[in-house]
Amino acid sequence: MKNFKFPLIFLLAALVNSCTKDVDFNQIDDANIHASYIVTLVHFDLEANKFLDEINQEMNWTSDVIAAKISTESQKYLEKVEFTIITENSFDREFLINVIFFDENQIPIYQLNPTITIQPNSSSTKTIIIPQSDIDFIYKAKYFGFNIEMPPRVDGGVLSGNETYKLNLKSSVELFFNYRKI
Repeated sequence: MKNFKFPLIFLLAALVNSCTKDVDFNQIDDANIHASYIVTLVHFDLEANKFLDEINQEMNWTSDVIAAKISTESQKYLEKVEFTIITENSFDREFLINVIFFDENQIPIYQLNPTITIQPNSSSTKTIIIPQSDIDFIYKAKYFGFNIEMPPRVDGGVLSGNETYKLNLKSSVELFFNYRKI
């Protein structure tokens, strides 16, 4: 048993000495914690009859406005915003989509650019990055909405009440934060 004590003590002493290193606590000032969060905003299906009025006359646009509940707690840490729209269009028509942010009186204060163009009979994913200089508008917004325009057909044809076309739209926003010492 005596023969094992000396090597064991020597081994423990070597481990303790080799595993220690001076710690520079000043490096904490350079630390950054990056996080991103994805928030689903809206999902809807627009059928052909959504573009018809009460007497089945074609309307070339529709819109929807939704209350935006955005906390300003983390505003100083937000570095980047990516707005994504995923669409499936079975219409034989093009669509133009504008995303607009509104103040408490539903007056427009910001619009995402560029306008999103959805081609006929297509599926697509569009991502728009909101410039750093415009991020404050998100925190000022009390509502956001979608204006969806269906330009007239070149041949002059119009929708009828028995068509089964659909425009499916899903949207989300990804927020990128940098929680660093300010």
